[in-house]
Order: sequence, then C-alpha cells, then structure tokens
Amino acid sequence: MQEYRAILISLLLGSGLAWGQKPPIADPKSPPREWTSTDGRKITATYLGVQNASVALRLPGGKITFVPTSKFSAEDNAFVQANLFDYRAAWQAWPPESKEAMALVPVDEDKNDPKFPGAFIYKTPHFRFIADVNLGTALMKDLARVFELTYHLHSTSPLGTLAKPENNGLFDAKLFGKTESYHTAGGPESTAGVYLLKEKVFLAPLDLMGVREGSTGWRKDSNYYDLSTIIHELTHMLTHGMLDNLPTWVNEGYAEYVANIPMEKNAFMTADGKIRDGVLDVLINYTDKIHGAKKIRTGVLSKADHINFAKQDNGPVLFKVEDVLMMNDVLWSTGSKTPPPPGTAFPPPKPPWIRFPGTVVTGEESYLRLPRLYRTAHLIIYYFIQIEGEKGVLKIRRFLEENQKNMARYQKYLEDFKAYQTKVAAFMNLPGVTKLDDGRIQYPSNLTPPVSPQAPFTDPDTLKLGGVNALLGGESASVVGARIEAALIEDLGVKLQFK
Repeated sequence: MQEYRAILISLLLGSGLAWGQKPPIADPKSPPREWTSTDGRKITATYLGVQNASVALRLPGGKITFVPTSKFSAEDNAFVQANLFDYRAAWQAWPPESKEAMALVPVDEDKNDPKFPGAFIYKTPHFRFIADVNLGTALMKDLARVFELTYHLHSTSPLGTLAKPENNGLFDAKLFGKTESYHTAGGPESTAGVYLLKEKVFLAPLDLMGVREGSTGWRKDSNYYDLSTIIHELTHMLTHGMLDNLPTWVNEGYAEYVANIPMEKNAFMTADGKIRDGVLDVLINYTDKIHGAKKIRTGVLSKADHINFAKQDNGPVLFKVEDVLMMNDVLWSTGSKTPPPPGTAFPPPKPPWIRFPGTVVTGEESYLRLPRLYRTAHLIIYYFIQIEGEKGVLKIRRFLEENQKNMARYQKYLEDFKAYQTKVAAFMNLPGVTKLDDGRIQYPSNLTPPVSPQAPFTDPDTLKLGGVNALLGGESASVVGARIEAALIEDLGVKLQFK
C-alpha cells in the first residue's frame, strides 16, 4: 500500500488529474426493482449480489433465488455490472460447527522437497510446515491443531472471506528451532509469530509455542503458551484479501476479535457469552498492564474477576471510537497524519510494551498508544459482529466491497497509465517531436499526442477509507462512534473511558 500511496501522490496529484465518478452502488436497504428476462417476462425482487455467474435475488415472500445473468435483459446486466458485489448469506451467529472440537490432525512428512534443502516438511489438510529442525509427525499433529482449528473457524466466519493459498492449496508456515533464526527470517522482536504479507508466509519460533529440545529430541514441555498471537497472525493469513482493502484498524481489530475467542478442550467457544467473557479477559489484562502489574494472568478468568472488574470506577482508557473509525494507516502507525521524514529516529518503547509489527513508535508516551489502539479496534469489531449482529456484519462486508471496487478502479488506472507511458515514448520518437528545455513538447500540427487517462480519485486514503460510508450507514462518525461507545459500556457492564 505504501507504493500505491507514493504513485498516487507523485503521478496523480502532480499531474492535476480530475476526480472520477464512482459507479452507483446498490443499497442493501433499497426497495425491490423490476427485472426483465430475455423473453420479456418480468419479476420484482431485491438485488443481493452475484454468486458465480448468477444474480442473487430476494423475492417478495422472502425466498432467495439465483438466476443466471444470461437470463436477464441487457439493461438488467448493466445494472448488475454497475453494482457488482459478491452475494454472501446473511449472518446471524456463529454456526454450531464453528465450535467443533478437533482431535490430532493427519500429518504427512515430505523429506525430499528440493525447494527447501535441509528443511523438514510436514503437510496437514490446509497447511505446509517448513521446520528447520526435526519435529516428527507425532509432535506436528499436536502443534498443527491450532492452525487447522483456526482455518476451520474462518471457514464459518461472519465476513465470509477465506484466502486461497498459492502452494497447491496449502498455506505456508515456517517454524524455527532458534529465536535468532526467526528474527533473521523477518520475525519482529518480542513476538510469538508473524504473517509476512508480501511473502504470504507465517513465521513462528518454536520456544514460544511451548516446544523445547530435550535429550530425546523436540517435545512439548508446556500447554500454557500464548495462542492469541498465533491465531491473530493466522487470521491475517486467512483473510489476506482484506489486508490491502481495509484500513489497518479493521484488520487488526478483526484479528484481535478472533484471537480472543476463548478456546477450551481443543475447540473455539463461539457462543455469545463466551466471546463476551474473552473480551472481558483481555480488557482485564490490558488494564493490569496499564497499572504496571508484574504478572499477567493467563487462561480464562473467573466470573468473580469479571464482577470485580465491572465495579471499578475507572475502567480501561481507550480512544474515541469516532477517531478510530476514520483513522488512516499513517495515523495508526505513527500517531501523525503525515508520514515522518525518512531516517527519523524514535525512542524505544518502554517495558512491558512492544513495538507491533509494521508500526513506528513516536513520542515519549507512545508505548501506551498502540495497545490502546488495538483494544479500541477490537471493541469496535466486537460491536458490529456481536451487538449489531447481521446488520453490523453486512456493514463491514459492504465496506470491504466498496474498497475492493476502488482498488479495482485504481489498478485499472495503473494499467491504462502504463499503456499511456508506452504511447508517450513512441510519440516522442516520431519525426519532428521535441522536448523543450521548459518541459513542454513541441510537435507538428498533423500529430496528436496521447491523452493521459483520468485518475479515479486523487486522495490515497480512498483506497482504504473510501467505503467507510457503508460502515457508517450514511451517518457521521461522531454519531456512530457515540452509539458504539454507549452500547459497549452497556453490553460489557464496564465503565470504559473513551478519550
């Protein structure tokens, strides 16, 4: 995305190209419209999106039907093309299969992969593990469970997004026997795992997964390691398509939402009450850190812990929701609306806070800022999924769809601009065409220079925030933010402070 921003600023703003018109978007609350088949028959129905080569329609009685686009008139197909988005079934709650327990997963060992000489390769139904030490299939069956469980959870997720791996249908995960090797491969300091966006690979150090080398080889010596970071980063991997199409606060908030769904007996506990308990657990630990607790509690906390937490007069301090709703990636990462100058040095974060991957720490007190952002983003996503339910999930889906359209329009512009540059280079080689000292082009009157394509937008933030109006439902961020804050305080029963 940084390269997109740079291209937009240098090419679009510099050339003074005009703002393009957005195509009309079908409002999910819009009334039914009349559809006409190729043989002249008519039907009144509400447009719900496209699935494969068919249009999803809700009939007046509520039934949903799918009609091939080839059956509709040219006018109807033009409407669909102008309002193109994927149909997804309405979300009501996590389905029962989301909390199915999983036994040891099947593991195949591949010892002769020429792409990874010296590595130990293990394959499960959805992942390929590349380890730099010999773990053996028995241990991998245990370690791989959380990966397969997380995949299974995302296959039933509210946003309906599941990435498609490029390695013969398997997602790549690299495991390291030494933490130093993890850091050398790109793993940030003080992290238990990371997803590398460009490489499309998950990295994790084995020692932070409760695995140690003993006299008889590698073995699991603890079942109490922190799974949340692994699940958080796997969420980024499994929702890869969202990363370039939604602002950081949405991606991080959603990853935190998933990572803090409690897990018991090898299953995610996706009942509403369990998810709420998970939110309270993470808020309690967050508050303990703010107050300088030396030891952070692990595991699911008790009802008494939750009750005592709710009684506190001063609950956890968070950001104003309206500020986060409109926050671009630069502001999230740096605390500034504009990027810092290249080479700027920042003071290191203070313990116990760490510098989150892909972010820059600025200012003396900024070590508190990112955890506060993560908690606020987490609660916003919790609100849309758990409190608003179907309506809130639809808003996030539409936010993503609008941004995907903006990205597609921008990528089409980049293709057109590249073709334009090729035409300009060819034009400059024509007889009589000369570039003057002041930058202007002189050419014979019988020649016509190529015309630059029109940019779809001039604001780089349009790529990730252009569809935010779909999330806000046409209201202002301040109105929606105030509503979210009040609903969270009531739902969680905690005196949250939004500042």
